[in-house]
Amino acid sequence: MRLMRTRLGARHDDTGAGLVLVVGSMMVLTMLALTALASVTASERLARHSQDYQAAAAAAQAGVEEFISRVNREDSYGSTIDCLNPAWRAPTTTANSCGWNAATTVGWAPVVPGETDPAAAWFHYSVDASRKTAEGSILLTVTGRVNGVYRTVETAVGKGGSTDYVYYTDFESADPANIQAYTAAEKASMSAAQRNACGINGHSNALYWWKKNAANQTRSSYGCEEITFIDGDRLDGQVHTNDTIFASIRTSGAPKPSFLEPVTTSDERCRTPGTTNSQWEDRCLRPSTNSLNGLANFNSKPPSYKDPLYLDDTSAEFVNHPGCHYYGSTRVIFRSNGRMTVWNKRVNNNNTAPVSIAAPDGTQRGCGTLDQLDAGADLEIPDDMVLYVGASSAPMRECYKGEIGGPTGRALPLGTYTGAAAGSGGTYQRDVNMEEPTKACSRGNLYAEGIVNGHVTLAAAESVIVTGDLVLADGRTEGSSDLLGLVATNSVEVFHPRMVTVNATRNYVGAPWYWGNPSGESDPSTDWPTRYTDPTTSSYFPSSGVQIAGSIQTLQHSFLVQKHSVGGALGTLYVYGSIAQRWRGIVGQGTNGYTKSYNYDKRLRYASPPYFPRWANAEWSLRYTGETTTPDEVRT
Repeated sequence: MRLMRTRLGARHDDTGAGLVLVVGSMMVLTMLALTALASVTASERLARHSQDYQAAAAAAQAGVEEFISRVNREDSYGSTIDCLNPAWRAPTTTANSCGWNAATTVGWAPVVPGETDPAAAWFHYSVDASRKTAEGSILLTVTGRVNGVYRTVETAVGKGGSTDYVYYTDFESADPANIQAYTAAEKASMSAAQRNACGINGHSNALYWWKKNAANQTRSSYGCEEITFIDGDRLDGQVHTNDTIFASIRTSGAPKPSFLEPVTTSDERCRTPGTTNSQWEDRCLRPSTNSLNGLANFNSKPPSYKDPLYLDDTSAEFVNHPGCHYYGSTRVIFRSNGRMTVWNKRVNNNNTAPVSIAAPDGTQRGCGTLDQLDAGADLEIPDDMVLYVGASSAPMRECYKGEIGGPTGRALPLGTYTGAAAGSGGTYQRDVNMEEPTKACSRGNLYAEGIVNGHVTLAAAESVIVTGDLVLADGRTEGSSDLLGLVATNSVEVFHPRMVTVNATRNYVGAPWYWGNPSGESDPSTDWPTRYTDPTTSSYFPSSGVQIAGSIQTLQHSFLVQKHSVGGALGTLYVYGSIAQRWRGIVGQGTNGYTKSYNYDKRLRYASPPYFPRWANAEWSLRYTGETTTPDEVRT
């Protein structure tokens, strides 16, 4: 009996073990289910945050587009605070017409008009229009908010202009006003149709290479002076011409002219450019049966068609732009310390003192007195302004030696011409470029060189003549704080003096003396253009040639080299910035003159030199954008 009870007891001790196992298993399964549920919930939160994160970025972009639409409807928008725009409202300690102060709450505008849900998409922006007038750009910081998630972008909004391209032309043929391209005798012998086609009778009558006139003829039928890109030429930046590019090599096997970024043309043939470099040459360059012509290396960047872009002649507006305004031939040499030396002699300005025009914020620069300008005035650069030269009321005559001014031994004009009457044993030397009527002392010509420290645009009612390197004190980098513009109603010219000798002569003993024909054309005894050390390389750059670190725009004529067809090889014409011209300028011919190296300054995508002209009918658009940290005061 005891045995039975023992067995029964043992059996009794195991009772419920299966139940415990079942309950434990259920608990494990429950924990696994709860873990899975938590994971799913966390994933949903992450997915939701990711959606909100992307939506907040889209809301910020919507704010950018909303502001651009406003400024395109009203060009002056952004210059002053819009008190009725909730997206602009923010705390501020700056006096304003809205009554906003440090306690003002941040304002938001819904992406969808009429939306009231605070978790929906909203945007807020701050506007810095301090450079709108001078540089044509507005700094816009926009924050998008969705369901408590914030994203902020910093953008530059501006109007498009010739600074979008490293190289722009309206016409690829030579400037009809260039007396080296078309002599007076050649113009006189032209037919009316030829004068129209080549632009002698004005650009509105001129023909593009691809365009036919009423007689069903293109410019190729009229013998106009055509200009070509040649082997050794290199353009690093986007290119546009309303015309058709002529590109060639001088000898078989020479490297083709090189375009490193996309090229656009208004030649209809380029609407279907093809897929290979040879097809691009056939359809987007000027066609030719000569095996050395119609050749270019597009560097795997297909060219394309683009509607024509036009430049308005806005040169008259420079008369009213802030800065220093001089009259008659003027010379300036910039120095790396942010100062400049300016010569504007009484003989050129006819005793007319310079005018200093204040910036919108009231800033005004000293421009020198008449006495100072006679000797060379040491002045502060007109930062964020212009240095403008207009015509004076002085007599229209050729400048005599040194009358334009300059340092000892390098005063302009070069030579010994004084305007004196011829006499026995008389002789003088002169620079033949100064014989051109456009170089008269009273005309609005500006001669410039040196190291530029600041933001300034050089503008001339006649021409800007580059007498030496124009380099940036901070160097050629995207971080440089210096920016230079050169704008001429006539042309921007690279100084290339050529000296001749003129002797007094007479026809017989006792006859009156007169000046004979010039002879012995040659380079001057001093080297020109003047070279300056480039801070980027701490050396002359290029090693041979001239550098212009600035944006060039000629509103009626072209960018050219004086006496381009003589003097031998001059090295490299290195431009860091942009070039825009009505007509194609000539910088070399055969083995004479310069090889081109034109390089885009990428800062021009979102900034431009002070008061630089824009495209006709240009609209505001996004020029630059990048994400930044959302300010703490915006998070609400």
